[in-house]
Amino acid sequence: MMNWLQEGVAGAQAFRADAAVVVTWYNTASAISGRSDIDAGQLATYQAIWLSDQTARLSYVIFNYDRLGFDAADFRANSRSGRCQAIFNGGNHTGVVPVDPTQMYKNTPKVLAQRSGVPHMVRGRYMFRVDDVVRPGGCSNKTGGTYPMLIYPNIVNMLGEMTVDVNAICLDRAQTYILMIEQRQIATCTILTPAIARCHLPKIYDWGTKTVYFQPQSGGANDEKAFVGYIYFVPPTLDPMRLDIGNVYDWFKNPMPTQVMPISWYPRNFTNPDIETHLDQFRIMDDSIYAVQLGLYVIAYREYKDDNIKKFRPEHRVIARLTSYSNRNTYDYRFKPQEEAININQVEQWYMNDWERTHELYMYRFGYLKLAPIRAQQDQFQAPQLLSGLVSAPISLHWLWTTNNPRYQTTTYNANDQESRTEYVKQKATEMCHDWYDEDGAQWNFIRDVETNSSCPCVEAQAIADLGRFMPHPRCSQSFRDITCQVSIGARNCYMSSQNILSSYAGDGRGFASENTARFPTHYGQVCCYDDHGFLMQTSYQPVIKVTPEVPYNPGFPSRAYEFGTAPYMGQYEIPGLSAFHNDYMPYFLCCKFADFRCQMFYWRRPSSGCQEYMPPAYGEVMGAGSFNTIDNDKFIFNEPGVYNFLYIPKTQTTPEVKIQIRMERYPNRRVDFSLLGRYMSQQDLVQPTNATVITGIVLEATGTDRVHVLARKDTRRFRYRTSIVVGNIIRYFDTMRIQRFRGILIYVNNVERGQADIYVVLEEAQIGVRVRESYNIDIDRLTEYQESMGMLNIDLSVPPQYGVRPDGDKAREMEYRQRYNLPRVSGVMRPFPDQTSGSFMQTMTLNDVNSETYRQQIINNYRVQGTGEPGSEMGLGSANTMGLPTENMFTTSRDEDKQFEVFPEATMKSGPIYKTAPKYETGMYRFYPVTGQMLNQRLMTCRDLQTQNIINLQPLQSQITEQYGATQCPDNPGAIIQDCGDSIPCQYDYTLTNAKVLGMNAKNEWNIFTTERQDGTRFYNSCGVINIEYPEYLMKTSSMSSAYLQGDVARFECFQSHWIKGVHEYKCGIVVDYNRPQNYRFEWNKGEQPWCRSREKENFFIWLAAISGAIGIIILIVSIFVVCWFLKQKRRQAQRPESRHPGEKDSRYNGSEIEPLHKPQYSDIMRDEQKFPFPPTPTRNDQTPHDNLQGFNTSV
Repeated sequence: MMNWLQEGVAGAQAFRADAAVVVTWYNTASAISGRSDIDAGQLATYQAIWLSDQTARLSYVIFNYDRLGFDAADFRANSRSGRCQAIFNGGNHTGVVPVDPTQMYKNTPKVLAQRSGVPHMVRGRYMFRVDDVVRPGGCSNKTGGTYPMLIYPNIVNMLGEMTVDVNAICLDRAQTYILMIEQRQIATCTILTPAIARCHLPKIYDWGTKTVYFQPQSGGANDEKAFVGYIYFVPPTLDPMRLDIGNVYDWFKNPMPTQVMPISWYPRNFTNPDIETHLDQFRIMDDSIYAVQLGLYVIAYREYKDDNIKKFRPEHRVIARLTSYSNRNTYDYRFKPQEEAININQVEQWYMNDWERTHELYMYRFGYLKLAPIRAQQDQFQAPQLLSGLVSAPISLHWLWTTNNPRYQTTTYNANDQESRTEYVKQKATEMCHDWYDEDGAQWNFIRDVETNSSCPCVEAQAIADLGRFMPHPRCSQSFRDITCQVSIGARNCYMSSQNILSSYAGDGRGFASENTARFPTHYGQVCCYDDHGFLMQTSYQPVIKVTPEVPYNPGFPSRAYEFGTAPYMGQYEIPGLSAFHNDYMPYFLCCKFADFRCQMFYWRRPSSGCQEYMPPAYGEVMGAGSFNTIDNDKFIFNEPGVYNFLYIPKTQTTPEVKIQIRMERYPNRRVDFSLLGRYMSQQDLVQPTNATVITGIVLEATGTDRVHVLARKDTRRFRYRTSIVVGNIIRYFDTMRIQRFRGILIYVNNVERGQADIYVVLEEAQIGVRVRESYNIDIDRLTEYQESMGMLNIDLSVPPQYGVRPDGDKAREMEYRQRYNLPRVSGVMRPFPDQTSGSFMQTMTLNDVNSETYRQQIINNYRVQGTGEPGSEMGLGSANTMGLPTENMFTTSRDEDKQFEVFPEATMKSGPIYKTAPKYETGMYRFYPVTGQMLNQRLMTCRDLQTQNIINLQPLQSQITEQYGATQCPDNPGAIIQDCGDSIPCQYDYTLTNAKVLGMNAKNEWNIFTTERQDGTRFYNSCGVINIEYPEYLMKTSSMSSAYLQGDVARFECFQSHWIKGVHEYKCGIVVDYNRPQNYRFEWNKGEQPWCRSREKENFFIWLAAISGAIGIIILIVSIFVVCWFLKQKRRQAQRPESRHPGEKDSRYNGSEIEPLHKPQYSDIMRDEQKFPFPPTPTRNDQTPHDNLQGFNTSV
């Protein structure tokens, strides 16, 4: 039977049947016409085979039809007794599948025994894969319409070079078949069996679901276009089927923790490429086709400048083959993985010459491994064109730098010394870090866009509430309980932007040019990490806090390449994840992990956010039995069955249209005793509704996005999955991939609690986030009295500030702001009164807010979709004040592009209610009526009196009425409700109407927690940013982990005991107000120079040097003063002496030949000289002396 499956169903090669049930019906009649079929010989013989694995998670069903005697469209010819149908349910009520949906079967049902889904085996055989939903296997000859294909695997790496098996049309080996991929290339297919085709996928640079069509290459006939399926393409970093190479983060350590790394794969994933699969003698269960030699190749990745196209583009280069393995094709390895080892110190074959390994190897910061078959005729020195294979997660290539590397051999290091290898890696990492620093500095300064448009929330409570702009980090978040984080060790929780940073035109920033400007996505991302106290961790403080490598302080940092990619995934950033490693993650390891004292260089290029531009969102929640805390802080309990517009935002020039609807159903009475069925109770009375309504489904979409349904599953169907996530009429599972991206939608699931009970949905362009929890995300396994969850949804809604919704509910100037800033009108059940101010935001919920008629009819008339309430509840046509709200029921309709998938069985899951009741419970005394606060209080008091008072001597009728009232209206323990709930209105309401203590107490706790989180999450914080520390040597922050960026924070810096602090070492964040214009203010640190440290030895040396220099300076000063004074004195004395010269002395200023006779002195001159000099004057030039040829001054005393 397993061989039958392998030959007929795509993907059954990996299935192992551990149990089987075979049921055969011999010579059966229609059982509707007495013995007529038996007498006429119109009997049927058929068989059902069920095969399942050990965990009963995956099953296959085989139907064998040997003979069908009754062959008319109706039983007994044309008797209108009922049409013969062969449909298969699968056991989980997730939709029915017809065994043969062709026109021939519709005309003649006995064709089931004549045709086959595996025509190469036997007639009358049909196969199905059962994995929560039913998928038809084998092939079909359907003509026209749509037939769902079975594709395995349907999750494919976007790098392509993989194969998928397809069940679609019954194949003819003389034909050539292709698989056409929506908006992309085509994949060529080969025929394995008449029921299975194997298609070779090219590279598809896209993330999300792509519709595929299977048909012959010739085309032209109707039956060639009926087969439609889908393939989900994922980045290599998220591929669940990637090559297992052990702990991935061991590949990023220096030195490597071990010289031998593990590797494992399933041998049945590889077939010999030299075998001709199109021949008739090919058998897919033959073990010999899996005998193939496999090579483990190293593929290096970089983004380089291509001079041919004048652009930067990614390069995937095969640089080496580490080793080779023989794929084991024995029976033991049919279901068991093959485990081998990788010796990282050996390279079997290099595809780089010595010069390239010396120079170009270091241009590739990281790479990945690929296990692929080795071609028979392959040049051993030229990089091969690899065949389809398995790709690993990205890894660092630093271990290759010292493996048979000629440059390493020429250094002074010892090739066998592990320490020398480590030092060599440090040296090269330092050089590569510097190269990256220069390269990144030459690119656009993306920090401006990131900090302006996606500034981090100031505290963690805001990050939790901001569901539309930030999401828990998939690897560095305690809420996801993932232990694979290596970049942000020490953070309690990290959050990353849930979409690409949306930027807009800013102009020069000083005018109004940026108004009414549509936003556009960039390829940037943001990461925010918080410490134990919920404050932001800052990269500027990392060098002064992380004083040793072991200190757990590694803040989050923005990324130039968003990890989840940028649509349309083209050009330099076309591969999500790989671009992030090239531009952000690997530089972090090079600068902060491999190199010494270079981490600050990395953080200069990747500074963390200071939350200066952050504005909190509007945050609301609905829980339990209709307890609403709206996004504008109104509080009430609303119950009424129907489909409601949960939130509607019309389209504007800067924002898309947003439509969110919820479905509210009457919660069933859990006190119904199913054991009474068949004796005292009929089938229709098993589901009896209460007067409490709960949310059982939510659907949301925005302009240009897919439509997403999140639905609670029906009773007795929640044992494996508690919710169903349907995107575009196709059910999605998150067992292996918790994060999935669709067109304009991001969905991620926290799988801490099993069953998809905690779901996040983000409308990327609208930046609106929704968190859906089934039954408060309770761990049902710990509740022994419950076999499955309760079947209700709690919904959190986050609306960003660009829509103008104030979290405090103040609408005093709502209309003015809406007109001035062109804001849309945000309305719905989560904002029921957008045009009027309510005072409920200033107080808590009271009994007057329980189903009060002051707002009930207003909500019903404005927001309920017409025709979705109970029969008779529609009093007339919709009122005119709906303001253009959608009238379409998004649960029962499909978008045009999704209608082709309505043939999938899960498409019917989203339309019907999960608590379907008999018609009698929708009319008369069983109709829904709201329980108000006064009715609730009176009921609790009455029931408590009945419980506590010992009433005796009642009249017979009075006793009967009292007993009936207590049995139908009272909860089991009303006294406990009053005691346990206290003044919590949601607890009293849920506990009383659902008669479940676990629901009441969870409603109480959730309401209190949400009230506190909402207050913290919607608060405005003032931030000064961070202090940029430029000289962190021997500097530390006191206290290390205290916040230092919010208003009122104090940042103090100290030095270690071997150093002295210099500069301003204490700063305070405060407000600075322009008192001439008080409306202008800012928040900043006090002014001061950078703090830095100086060693005590140097400080002492400078002190002694200053003292000695000071003493010497004083001495020099004194001597200088003395010398100056002496010279001044001498000059003064010299100026007071008369002129004189010795006889015969010649004046050196003149030459004798140039002496001219002087004028004869006048009387006035002589008198002036006598007044100035009381002693006799010296002889003049006219005096005759023995030496009349000499002139000079007499200097004798």
